[in-house]
Amino acid sequence: MKKFLLLFLIVPLSLLSQSFEFLQIKVNEASMKKDYEKFEAMWANVHEEIHKKGNKVGWYFFKVVPNPNNPSNQKADFDYVIFNFWKDNTARKAGWGVEVNDAFIKKSNYGKMKSSEIKRLLSVRKKMKTEWKSYSMTGLDATIDVGGDPKLGNIVNYIGVKALNDDYENYEMKWFKNGHNEDILSGRRIAWYFNKVLSSSDSADKSLTHAIFERFNPNAPQREQTEPTFEQQMMWKHGGASREFVEYCTLELINFRSSN
Repeated sequence: MKKFLLLFLIVPLSLLSQSFEFLQIKVNEASMKKDYEKFEAMWANVHEEIHKKGNKVGWYFFKVVPNPNNPSNQKADFDYVIFNFWKDNTARKAGWGVEVNDAFIKKSNYGKMKSSEIKRLLSVRKKMKTEWKSYSMTGLDATIDVGGDPKLGNIVNYIGVKALNDDYENYEMKWFKNGHNEDILSGRRIAWYFNKVLSSSDSADKSLTHAIFERFNPNAPQREQTEPTFEQQMMWKHGGASREFVEYCTLELINFRSSN
């Protein structure tokens, strides 16, 4: 099994060539969160129709939840996250490829949601006080993902990073990734994705240069503690000094649509 995984760890993942949008959403009134989730459930069916046009290939909706291992380990000023994936950069620049209006929304939800509920949610949209931050990203590197197809309830850790020097990307891809691969082989880690920010909205945090998304196995055995070598100590020290964790939180997948 270990040889089988090692073979795949040296094969580039197709996801790395995909361009995607990372949205952070804050709902300013806690009482509106349930309606906001219903609103996005309506939009899930819209995205399903948009995917048929060929530009966009995936939509994933997460909510920020307490870290099951460390509830206080959270530094984020948003409540939800949306990923929009395109088949390539050209498709991302071209946009959705369809005009989305109320008529298109109603047609996309025909037979899936009551028309009265659609009307209500479209009306509620104007009352919701939300703040949005948008980041356009591309994948730089990743481990193999052994988590299988996405499922509702999947837990993902997010880390927004500020690069402090030109060596940062090399530390992530040529040093830290080695440890992540060992975690994959030991069953502790499920996946690790390293991404670069290409552009962001005016409201976004301009200090954010990279983003890490990772998944761990909640049932993994405790890692055996060993004395680090001098090389490990120096690489951790200087690698850590090449970055700053600007924000971080734990996310739970609560809805998604994918053309794959």
